[in-house]
Amino acid sequence: MNFDRLALVKSTEVLDYGNPAVSSFVEDAGCYRAPSIAGAVERLHDAVRDGIDYNVFNVPLHEGLRASEVVTYGSGFCLHKSLLFVAGCRKLGVPAVLCSDIVTNHVADRAMLKLVGGDEFLHWYAQIYLNGRWCKAAPVFNALLCSLYGIEVLRFNPHGDAVRQQYRGNTSLVFMGGERRYPNPDMREVLAAIQKMHPRMVTPSGRTPTSQSLSAAAHA
Repeated sequence: MNFDRLALVKSTEVLDYGNPAVSSFVEDAGCYRAPSIAGAVERLHDAVRDGIDYNVFNVPLHEGLRASEVVTYGSGFCLHKSLLFVAGCRKLGVPAVLCSDIVTNHVADRAMLKLVGGDEFLHWYAQIYLNGRWCKAAPVFNALLCSLYGIEVLRFNPHGDAVRQQYRGNTSLVFMGGERRYPNPDMREVLAAIQKMHPRMVTPSGRTPTSQSLSAAAHA
């Protein structure tokens, strides 16, 4: 990527790793006790994956969303988790960028498919610079969720990409190849992208709909 790596370790309005909530999350993950920077990133990855509940319903989604709010709320979907992971990586001095792409074969139930309006998802993940190369990571689907679906947990790979979450059988996420990178995420731009792809997810309340409200609207 043709980005200034020094700029990609800076705190920003959205990637606010100077906030005590994010700083404590990184410390509590055991990152500073890891024997290597790759080990520290792996600990952060697993803490985001399993410490922030995966949920698409009734979670914050507004122009003021920050990595720190993800920690304090403790729940969210791929965008929330990726924001926190990118912020945490930068806190560790590891260059990191928020990314998105359209994917199919995404882990989902009927309610989630109704929320996003089909089987194509705007999926969020991270790119980080580690061991002299860029690699992709997606600490999204937590171990409990994977257990419920009977699929393998996606584990961090310090030497390559780890974003293709297994789903049915031997299949996994399919990336459509329209990757976008956000070195300094602007939530207005992020929300516009989500609204274009999944208009039901962006509401005046600043939260995604509840599954009950979505069901009620469908039967109104």
